[in-house]
Amino acid sequence: MLTFMGLILRENDRGETSKSITVLTAERGVIDIFVRGGRKSTKNASSTQLFAYSKLCVEEKKNSKDQSMFFLNSSESEKLFYNIRLDPKKTALASYFSELLMYIRTEESGCDEIMRLTLNTLYFLDKGDRDNELLKSIFEFRLLCEAGLRPALLGCSVCMAYEADIMHFNLSTGVLECDKCCYNPDSIYDIELDRTMLYIVRFIALTEYERLFAFKISERYQKKLTAFTERFVRYNLKGKFPSLDFYRLL
Repeated sequence: MLTFMGLILRENDRGETSKSITVLTAERGVIDIFVRGGRKSTKNASSTQLFAYSKLCVEEKKNSKDQSMFFLNSSESEKLFYNIRLDPKKTALASYFSELLMYIRTEESGCDEIMRLTLNTLYFLDKGDRDNELLKSIFEFRLLCEAGLRPALLGCSVCMAYEADIMHFNLSTGVLECDKCCYNPDSIYDIELDRTMLYIVRFIALTEYERLFAFKISERYQKKLTAFTERFVRYNLKGKFPSLDFYRLL
């Protein structure tokens, strides 16, 4: 029997009475857990609902292909992020975060930082004292950084200049070039960053978690940051995320 903490990212019906849940864990990454009678029984109802952060006791079995299958034995909720469910826009945004996590679907150990990022983001979304768009941008960019897609942001890849009035970030190569060294500023993959935007992008990618959510930016720079992080996600993941479209409609 295995016991770990998990965040419920999705619920799926299985048959007439059961369901499966997709769960983010620090120990195993994103996994699916079968919940017998989960649609009818109230025993594990609150602890296995969407966005619940719960202590899960599961049985691991191997199928004919030697793949792990998990079956819930018992569960206990730790945090339900109740206020997110009261706001359709927050629910849509949290669902978008879940879609990103499931698309990346890291199935390995060492997901502590991704778990920490996700819980911190949901905490501030639930609390309601941070701008939703800023939370979205932080989560998008830092998640991909933690998933192994952190770009080279320490300086110009040619002359090693730390900053300039205009720096160019190339989505294709993942590197910075200063305005003087930029080989192809007209590339479809090029994003211009002024000094402030470069600082913001570096801060999100590199700062420690104790400081990650402790900043604010102007509406002007939030629009630039939203455009940057969404382009970064689209280029690297190339997926479709219905919850993001729904969030934009609200």
